[in-house]
Amino acid sequence: MKKNLFENFHWPLLWVVLSLAVLGLLNLYSALGVWGEGGQVDLIWHQLAWVSVGFILLLLLVNMDYRLWEKLGIYFYVGCIVALILVLLIGKVVSGHRSWLTVGPFYVQPSEFAKLGLIFILAKYFGDNPLPQGHGFRDLIKPLLLTIIPFVLILMEKDLGSSLFFPLIFITMAFVAKIKKGTIFLFLALVVIGGGLAYQYGLKPYQKERIRIFLNPESDPRKSGYHLIQSKIAVGSGKIFGKGYLKGKINKLRYLPDKHTDFIFPVLAEEWGLVGSFTILGLYTTLLWMGMGVAMRAREPFGVFLASGFVSLLFWHLFINVCGVLGMIPLTGVPLPFLSYGGSSTVAFLIGIGLLFNIHMRRFMF
Repeated sequence: MKKNLFENFHWPLLWVVLSLAVLGLLNLYSALGVWGEGGQVDLIWHQLAWVSVGFILLLLLVNMDYRLWEKLGIYFYVGCIVALILVLLIGKVVSGHRSWLTVGPFYVQPSEFAKLGLIFILAKYFGDNPLPQGHGFRDLIKPLLLTIIPFVLILMEKDLGSSLFFPLIFITMAFVAKIKKGTIFLFLALVVIGGGLAYQYGLKPYQKERIRIFLNPESDPRKSGYHLIQSKIAVGSGKIFGKGYLKGKINKLRYLPDKHTDFIFPVLAEEWGLVGSFTILGLYTTLLWMGMGVAMRAREPFGVFLASGFVSLLFWHLFINVCGVLGMIPLTGVPLPFLSYGGSSTVAFLIGIGLLFNIHMRRFMF
């Protein structure tokens, strides 16, 4: 069986992931350096350590039958909920968000793993409850409640960006499972009403300011609009072929804020231009295409929903980050998979990639 698994390993997927990881480390090295000051280049070693941990977990998951997560998923989900509660009680505050737990010398962000926990539990639910005629509102109450719990806990941590992924994962996986037309219209109405109420009564003043600045960043170029304006300048100044590796002025002269996390894509666009940007986006597109291929070829429902859920997580991270820094949607502050600095997100994404490998290989086993 091990020989068969090795022969059926998804080698093209591995090369795409390795390419993104290596290019991400190279780009991060540039983002962390500052002309004449050196910068925080020590963080590149931290990121390299997290990438190594992620690949080790990926290899372990490859050798573990993914169907075990049908039973283990509930425990993983509950563990994530407990961790999110602990964050509210004893979590570390960084940049105004109480999102991190201190584990020895490391900071861990449970919300990144809670996304995987939700995917596990929703894949189990939809896999066990197939409805060819489509799910109605009553059928979606249980998975909706499972989605709301981590969503609310993360909102209480004041991390709006991370909280958005939970309803997005739920909606995507529900559409894969099939929803009745009447239920779709009901959900659209709820989203419109809920969005209006959230904007009026739920959003903080700085969050409303982000929406206003998205519409007109030039109205406050030195404060609220500064991030977005500098991001657009960095992307545009890269032109076709870029300024060259380690030669991005907007990056190296500290004009671009949060350049190693939320604004990592403008760093790449300035130094590698349109060609480099399209290369990275092409790798992401290939990764998403391969992930959907794994989902479509899975031999049982749990594998279909597990792969679909993780691919949706990758897609929404890519869409929200890149569109945000280009000014196409309001900025929300989410990491770009494999490129942004961040241990928890990197490890969580590599765990998800390990599950894709697992589902792909074991489609030949039964």
